[in-house]
Amino acid sequence: MSKQSPTLYDKLDSVIVKIFKYVSYVSGVCLIAIMLVAFFNVLGEKILHKGIPASTEIIQYLHIPVVFLACAYVTLDTGHTRIDLLSKRLPKTVQTIVTTVGNLIGCAICAFVGYRGLVQMNKFISTHAKSSTTGFGFAKWPFALIFSIGFFMLALSFIWATVRLYVKKTETAENEEAAQ
Repeated sequence: MSKQSPTLYDKLDSVIVKIFKYVSYVSGVCLIAIMLVAFFNVLGEKILHKGIPASTEIIQYLHIPVVFLACAYVTLDTGHTRIDLLSKRLPKTVQTIVTTVGNLIGCAICAFVGYRGLVQMNKFISTHAKSSTTGFGFAKWPFALIFSIGFFMLALSFIWATVRLYVKKTETAENEEAAQ
């Protein structure tokens, strides 16, 4: 059996998955940062009676990249953005239609939320919004940007998941024909 060379779809799929995977690593780094901030804050409070200023806000805002930069990769890795409790009992054609409609609705919602995140980011930039009005505060706009990027990536992953659904379906049909 000879091994087929990768198609354009295979190459593109590999690139998209790698991009989403590497972006999701930022989530892991932020999760480690949350752990370190919490650890050193508790250590500082208990030993020196002085913790990290605004540690609660830092942890709160670091959750944005943790969640939203990993969603796209989770979607393409057949993760938790799809619940098929009922749809798996339907015929394959209906499952494909339901999945397609769900992915398109998910894409539209995520693209709209990403757009609104950019609107909010512009508002934060124009008003010089800070995370806190007292003492230590940092700009909010980078987190709105991360939020928007995450949602735009999720919208793209819904589209790509739909493409995968139909390409995989076509490849399966071709393989079945070749086997006969």
